[in-house]
Amino acid sequence: MDFGDHQQGGSDSQQQLQERRKRQRRHAQEQVQKLEESYKKYDHPNEIQCAQLGRELGLETKQVRSWFQNHRTQIKIEHERLENRFLRWENTSLRSEIMAVREALKNSATCPHCVLKDCIDQQELNRENARLKAGLLHCTTSFQDEP
Repeated sequence: MDFGDHQQGGSDSQQQLQERRKRQRRHAQEQVQKLEESYKKYDHPNEIQCAQLGRELGLETKQVRSWFQNHRTQIKIEHERLENRFLRWENTSLRSEIMAVREALKNSATCPHCVLKDCIDQQELNRENARLKAGLLHCTTSFQDEP
């Protein structure tokens, strides 16, 4: 078994990969500015818009489509990053609030179970009130429908 051929084949594919990477170039600053201006107008350009933009910038349509897709992804990631930061802040605030409520319940004269029971009683009263209002509405519409 000759391992030299196998290793040679591996280095060929590495060379091809390096050559491909060399060919990949970043867009010029003017091209990026024009692409960003276009993105503000439409973030999902159709094929005609991509082709026209490509001609104006000296890019292939495929490059324009890829730029828009990558840009949308970058914006989505940044939005998610900001949203996560806000949610972490909100979570911290809620944890602080819970700790303050627990501390207040420890120091209060009332039993936490009594406070909870009052809350449950209030919820039951609210549900009963909603049911009665629905019944009253049904009765009044029934009377209005009669000749």
